[in-house]
Amino acid sequence: MLTDTWLLMKLYWKLDGRTGSGRGPWRIIALIIAILGTIFMIVMSAITGWGLSFLVRPGSPVALPPGILPGLMLTVVLLGVLFTGMNQSMKALYLNGDLDRLMVAPINTRAVMVSKLLSRLPWTFVILFALTGPATIAYGIGLGAGPVYYLLGLLMLLCAPLFGLAVGALLAMVLVRVMPVDRLNELMTAAYALVGILIAIAAQAPRLYMTGGEVEVTLTGDKFADFGASLARMPIPTMWAGQGLMTLDAGRFDPTGLLGIALYLLLTLGLFALVITTADGLYLSGWLKTQSAGGKRRGLEAAGERAKRRTPAMAIALKDWRMRLRDARQLVTIFGVGFMAIVIGALAIFRPSPGGENLMNLGNMDIPVTAPAVVHVLIAMFSRGALVSMFGFYVGFSLLANMASYAMALEGQSFPLLKAAPIRGRDVWSAKLRGVYLPFVGVFVVTLVVGWIFTRYSLAWAPYAVAIGLMAGYAILAANTSAGFRYANLEWTDPRRMMTQSGGLVSLLISLAYGLPAAIIALLGFGLAQVYFHWAWLFAGVALLLVAGMTLIMHVIMSRWGESAWDKLPA
Repeated sequence: MLTDTWLLMKLYWKLDGRTGSGRGPWRIIALIIAILGTIFMIVMSAITGWGLSFLVRPGSPVALPPGILPGLMLTVVLLGVLFTGMNQSMKALYLNGDLDRLMVAPINTRAVMVSKLLSRLPWTFVILFALTGPATIAYGIGLGAGPVYYLLGLLMLLCAPLFGLAVGALLAMVLVRVMPVDRLNELMTAAYALVGILIAIAAQAPRLYMTGGEVEVTLTGDKFADFGASLARMPIPTMWAGQGLMTLDAGRFDPTGLLGIALYLLLTLGLFALVITTADGLYLSGWLKTQSAGGKRRGLEAAGERAKRRTPAMAIALKDWRMRLRDARQLVTIFGVGFMAIVIGALAIFRPSPGGENLMNLGNMDIPVTAPAVVHVLIAMFSRGALVSMFGFYVGFSLLANMASYAMALEGQSFPLLKAAPIRGRDVWSAKLRGVYLPFVGVFVVTLVVGWIFTRYSLAWAPYAVAIGLMAGYAILAANTSAGFRYANLEWTDPRRMMTQSGGLVSLLISLAYGLPAAIIALLGFGLAQVYFHWAWLFAGVALLLVAGMTLIMHVIMSRWGESAWDKLPA
């Protein structure tokens, strides 16, 4: 077994080296950036560890327990490697694409599992050491720690990745028995993306409570010390292990610390050893389960009857939405990023400024009658109704712009079937656009209604806002749909790579080329109508006609572009 394990690990490292090798200028630049980033992480880690050592020295005004930093570091590391290790284990065990050949080769089954897991450790060790090793060493130097601290502390840090790999391997072996591997991969990817989005949203949470632009913090040294002592007493094995590490280095005997170290080693090294020695049968049965997995025909006749009653455009739009809702990665990527943008936009508009005001009160400012007309127009352009309308358009755009760009790429490997179907390219373009534009209409109108409930803006100009928003939304979504036709990546495996980078830049430039003039025209028409109310119908009518003309031109250009791009897509 050991010989087979070492042979497979060397082969995996060689394959990884070939994958990352290259002499192109972009690879060299990426390598330089990676090296500089690693050096930066090492320096910042060392500075952090050295600075925190001053908080536990005898003369420090904040008397923290010496084992709190090692305990916190072990806790954070163990949680971090839990997420990364689960992802690495699942991909290594079932998604490499070589499992079918290895299982029938004259190689020990346990060696296959062990080599797949251990071959992922070197880079994990490098990243882990760059993040935590310098802080651990600098903290020990600052406290004058002995060799026990360095040897045992670094050993516990290096054992941390084994915990994530062991837990991830067990979960992968169990879950693969109840769902297909590809589906499991989608759910895991979506889960990681969701965690990242939740962390980003949580980072914005303090802004909800900053009503005056500043947060007054009254945290004395004694309170900080009490807080640190409470953390050190938490019944967590990693905190006990940090305490035991410092007491052992000082030559003292601490039963709680020794118990924490023992539990930590059992969770990391012990659990990994248990998995690789006893779970090879579970791994083999999971592989056999993947070979026998298959689908079943359920309700195909009824589905066929329903499909006959639909137009081709409706069928394509409904099929796209079923694909989006079925793929958890797309749901998290599209709706998560859109929701994050909505939260940030809402904070920018509704959160009070340092003076206690927000943008919603800008239109209610008292402007002297003798002020220039341009001032009155500008203030009117930012009334409550205008801001709510702009926010509603922003919400719809954030949620559905990427869906429009990725509409064609949704076909993926099945695109030749659609290309061979008796349907014109312009009809496909219209179906893709309709599938995202109708939800945009609903989102925009609902946002206006909800905004009126909370802000009570005047409804007199609501028809004007709805007309402008729906026309502008159609034009921008048409631009994104056509760019998606032209720059679609039909071989995508990652939902974030469904369109080339140049396609995203082109769609952004086209959206700006239409959106900025249309926004200026719409806001000027509204502002002038508010100031010169005797001519309100004239200003509003001219603005509507201009935006309608721009939208019609965009429709003609984008539909022709989408149709020509359809003809150039490979069948």
